Order: sequence, then structure tokens, then C-alpha cells
Amino acid sequence: MTAYHKKITGENLRDFILGAQDGIVNVLGLVLGVASATFDTKVVLIAGLAGLFAESISMGAVAFTSTKAAHDYYKKVKQKKEESLYKNPLKIGMFVFWATILGSIIPIIPFFFLSVKAGIIASVVFSGIILFIMGTVKGKLTIGGYKSGVEMLIVGLFAAAAGYLIGIMLGVVIT
Repeated sequence: MTAYHKKITGENLRDFILGAQDGIVNVLGLVLGVASATFDTKVVLIAGLAGLFAESISMGAVAFTSTKAAHDYYKKVKQKKEESLYKNPLKIGMFVFWATILGSIIPIIPFFFLSVKAGIIASVVFSGIILFIMGTVKGKLTIGGYKSGVEMLIVGLFAAAAGYLIGIMLGVVIT
């Protein structure tokens, strides 16, 4: 394994999965919920894009503050931890921010081109494929292989299904 490969997996794997998986799962749940409640493509796109930006900014900020808090804690108690985990809170925050944008756009893309019904199906399929690939890559770089892909797929789609069902319930209550 090269030094570059170790750096990518050691420093960025956790942060990329945090941002991208969070973006996919949250925005997929959001667009499915809004789509099932409204069946209005324009509303789905507005909600999805608003969710993308709010989620990305939030995740980047949370990654920055949580990394800084951990860094400050270990600095105060003078315990040694792997420098790569707490080296640069701003860099980690920006990495999670961009990973969240990348993940968040995935479930939105189908709604730019398809009707709401077709967009729902395409969004779930597209997001599921990406979740499986991300989990499998994580598994290959750590342990677990395809099992990690299946795990990330199941967890992500379960959370998204909750958003879809909530959207149906809210659509019934509001209309």
C-alpha cells in the first residue's frame, strides 16, 4: 500500500462516508417525502436543493466544530492521538461539506429529467446503487467487502423509506 493510499484511506475515508452517506440518505428521504406528499416536481426540486445546501453547510460546520473539540480536548489533557484524525478541523470540515454536496445531489438528479413517479423510482435506484458502491469500496479498504455495501444500502434505504412514509402521512394530513 502506498503512502498516498494510506493517506486517502486514513484521513478521508471516514469524512467522505460521513458527508456523502449523510447527504444521500437525508436528501433521498427529503425528496421522497416531499414527492409522496405533493407529486409536484418543482416543489421536490426546490426542497431537494434547499436540503442539499442546508445539509452541506451544516455537515461541514459540524465536522469542523466536532473535530476542533476533539483536538482541543486531547491537546488539553496532553494525550497523544493519531495526528491525522485531528490535524486540521477546517480541512476536515471542507471535505465533509463537499462530500455532502456530492451525496446530496445524487437523489435530486432524476427529478430534473423525470416525472415525480419516475423520479421517485430512479432516485431510489440511483441512490441505492451509489450507497452499495460506497459501502463496498469502504469494505475493500477496511474489512467487510460486499457485506459493507449491503449494510450501507440497507441502512440508507431504511432511513429513506421513513422519509417517504412520513411524506405520505403529511400529505394525507395537510390535504
